[in-house]
Amino acid sequence: MTFELDKEKFGEFITKLRKERGMTQKELAEKLFVSDKAVSKWERGQSLPDITMLNPLAEALEVTAAELLNCGRIENEKVDASQVDEIVEKAIVLSDEDKKEKRKALKKRLIIYFICFAIGAGATYCFYKNNGAQYYQSLITIEILTAIFGAYFMFFVKERLPKYFDDNKVDYYTDGFFRLHTPGVYYNNRNWPYIIKNARISLMVTMVALPIAAILVRMFFSGSLPYVLVTTFSMSSIIGIFTPIYFGAIRYK
Repeated sequence: MTFELDKEKFGEFITKLRKERGMTQKELAEKLFVSDKAVSKWERGQSLPDITMLNPLAEALEVTAAELLNCGRIENEKVDASQVDEIVEKAIVLSDEDKKEKRKALKKRLIIYFICFAIGAGATYCFYKNNGAQYYQSLITIEILTAIFGAYFMFFVKERLPKYFDDNKVDYYTDGFFRLHTPGVYYNNRNWPYIIKNARISLMVTMVALPIAAILVRMFFSGSLPYVLVTTFSMSSIIGIFTPIYFGAIRYK
């Protein structure tokens, strides 16, 4: 026998618990370090929380994880075997639902990445064909870095930070070869999802827009480009990548 976790019933239960405690969706979201949109989707039965969010959500709503999965209070201190089986099955369903959503999101990001990569690579090649090696080195360097860091943020970045980041002021993040340092701006699980989102957008936009912009700029300068213009163009591209990351980190800190 398979037990399904009713999304609508689950959403109604957490809505009831949240209101009993006089919390808004935003206040509950802040306790869990997620967006209020995520809480809204849970309550409307449009999605389920990540399995790793089950205990924090239960703690915030002052119930047990088993009661969340049961979508109601468990009055008896003892739970019979059939109830245990049902609760365990629902936990598995929640985990499977989470994996399904993550696979769907990964597939979407994979498509977006390769479309942006193909457009960026094609535009870069066109620039090289029309202009030769001159000014090409700066463009290809930024494009390669954008492709590498874009792949990291799209496919490999950790979606949640260790609790250490929430308890301390940390402005430096490292994961293998990847380093991210924003002096004066601290990382935690409240702003980390927005940092990831903004980084993904800025890197994909830069991968596509940079070579196209280079072609357009070259069209207006038939002669050699001034060195200061090339330098300014390259620096603007780098700033364009990191500005949204800073913005997400500061706004949701």
